[in-house]
Amino acid sequence: MATSKTKNMGMNSWGSNETVKQTELNANFDALDSELSARGFNIRWKGADASGAAGSYNALLAAVNDTATTAVFIPPGVYLIEKSITIPSTKRLEFARGARLKPAKGISITVNGTIAASLCDWIFDITAGGFIAGTPKVVDIYPTWFGAAGDGSADDTAAFRAAMAICAKKYRIFIPAGTYRIRQTLTNNSRGMYGVADFVDDGQMGSLLIWDPIDKTTDLLPCIRIENAGIDANFENFAITGTVGYNSRNLSTWVNKALLDQDSYSMFSAGTVAIEVAGGAKPIFRSISTKQVKVGLLLNSTDGHVTSNDCTWNGLIGVYCMKNSEDYYFQGGGITGAFTGIMIGIKEHVGHYGGFGVTMKRVHLGYSPYGIYQVIDSDTYNNAAGVVGGIYGMLESVRFEQIGEAAIKLLPKSMSQGLYISGIGMSWSSVDPTSVEYYALPDTLKNKDAKQSYAVHFGTVSRVNIENIEGSAIKSDAPGALGTAYINFLEKDTLITGLQPALTKIVQRNVSSTLLYTTSQSVGESIHAKANNPISHGNLLLNPELLKNWNIVAGTNVGLSMITNSDTLPVPFSPEMKSYVDKSITGVLMITPNGASSPYVGVPFSSYPLIVDSNRYMSFEYFILSPQARFRSRLEFGNHTTLYDTTNEVIINQWTRITCREQYVPNTNAYLASFFELSAVQPTYIAAVMVSYDYNGAYSPYNHAYAKPAIESGDAFILTDKATGTRGRIELVNGKLQITMLT
Repeated sequence: MATSKTKNMGMNSWGSNETVKQTELNANFDALDSELSARGFNIRWKGADASGAAGSYNALLAAVNDTATTAVFIPPGVYLIEKSITIPSTKRLEFARGARLKPAKGISITVNGTIAASLCDWIFDITAGGFIAGTPKVVDIYPTWFGAAGDGSADDTAAFRAAMAICAKKYRIFIPAGTYRIRQTLTNNSRGMYGVADFVDDGQMGSLLIWDPIDKTTDLLPCIRIENAGIDANFENFAITGTVGYNSRNLSTWVNKALLDQDSYSMFSAGTVAIEVAGGAKPIFRSISTKQVKVGLLLNSTDGHVTSNDCTWNGLIGVYCMKNSEDYYFQGGGITGAFTGIMIGIKEHVGHYGGFGVTMKRVHLGYSPYGIYQVIDSDTYNNAAGVVGGIYGMLESVRFEQIGEAAIKLLPKSMSQGLYISGIGMSWSSVDPTSVEYYALPDTLKNKDAKQSYAVHFGTVSRVNIENIEGSAIKSDAPGALGTAYINFLEKDTLITGLQPALTKIVQRNVSSTLLYTTSQSVGESIHAKANNPISHGNLLLNPELLKNWNIVAGTNVGLSMITNSDTLPVPFSPEMKSYVDKSITGVLMITPNGASSPYVGVPFSSYPLIVDSNRYMSFEYFILSPQARFRSRLEFGNHTTLYDTTNEVIINQWTRITCREQYVPNTNAYLASFFELSAVQPTYIAAVMVSYDYNGAYSPYNHAYAKPAIESGDAFILTDKATGTRGRIELVNGKLQITMLT
């Protein structure tokens, strides 16, 4: 046991008439020892200089080496430490209010023990050029310990950098309430940073960083760069505010019109970034707010997997995906910018050129000219022969609010595929600059009569599904409004809900692609017609339910037969077939192969060739029951041209409806609907083959208006002979009935 510092101090009595009992005195000394042990060894006892003029290394070393107590007490004052020292894990640094240790230039104080201090006190003074290192026994690290003032005016960069250094990828940084001015980039070395509470908007105070860099010329200089120490690190509950008041009304201040017209990134003036994700970092953001910076969040990492929950990303550009390493997840919160909410680049990364692979749920974009905008930020756009990346992933319940120019504007050479958009909402901003809700491009950048031409601009579209558009995304009321969607090239089937066909501009399309609309107008033209309308447009083919009309185009020993009793089919009609065509089908073609070669069969148009109207769409539809997963079909025309020539993928031995629509014919001479690359070993079944103008109507085997019941057209009607199945046209001519049999 250590010797008492207070017993036997040479005082055994208080006078001749009164003697203090030794036991009582020892008890008092024991209580004093206990108090000193709790407070620790005071470095002033060994001559530490509180003024900081003289070195206090020896005093601190003596306190560290003292075995009587585990605590080292630092009283008020500034203590210069002139030699490097290590505080072992068995010790506790106990700081009084106003007490701090100040390592000299190049000197390190390595703290491996406990730190007991107020989280808002300045306890480590690094202004002389010294360092604080080690692995202290604490939960979090506080920039205030290193001198961060949080008063909005002092430069707190060094304090934050010192806090980052001691984190060593082990600790999080806690930012107490205050306003901290940062003047040089902070490279994250922590397990994350968090503030006192959710920082949502200007009405909420909390932990705020003011990004006011000394370097005003370097573009995209970040306040915080998250790189090597950012794997699954959490950043939450603080805000970063720059010093430039970006706004949509004065965009010409920061945007060059000539370069804007070229979609070039060079259009923008140099500016700052709030947070950059670089290297292999995969951080998680929660309740982060940014504003008055050029870019709120810069995605420039190699491994993707960046998560944002309930954050408010704002700036000239809210989020800039410079390097598309994919798997970005945004949920809740808002993304907006004076120019665009999200900007997508085209720089090459692991073999693909830019784009944005993202999942977004319940995110608010808008209050800006563009919700999502793609920019040329690399020469690869002009040099690459192929396409650049577009958008892919899922946007669910995303709100494009008060859009000034377009919700989505992608480059003409972009490829968007595998994109699913559901439940989006949109509203247009006013193009009147006197309006409070004005987020349009100013007249200096876009002529008023050309604004808000389309709600969405796509390059190439392939396998894109857009459903349930709400609000006024149909078309703007602006003078320059032309429609709802502009598609530069339609590659494969696309489904769009909420857009009217007449308002969707498709510049080019693959001959096998179709664009399906399921607005109320389109449903009335297509689906409802199939299900409910007993009268259809005519079939341009020769009756496909008559076996004699089918030809074997290629192959030998191919068997063709017509099944008239659906009960004998190997697989019953699907519910879809029963809904649309069951009562209209009298024959199903069975194609029996020879076991060695693939059949190639076809049914001709009603005349050979049929002269067709090249100014109307031609639709092609049928049901197939295939024993293999892939086959081909097409319509054949003059000069060896085809329409809807594609390889179809279906579920084996399941009735599947193949629908092709909204393509103009390549030649006015129509010859054949053909089916090939069919199974060579098992039968294939084809039913309800129909080619018609415009939209697919209710199925009809005839090349004229058809209905199961008798119909009346004003001057004639058609009946079916119940015995023979032949049909006849009955009309009144000069007071006499005249019957004309139809083929």
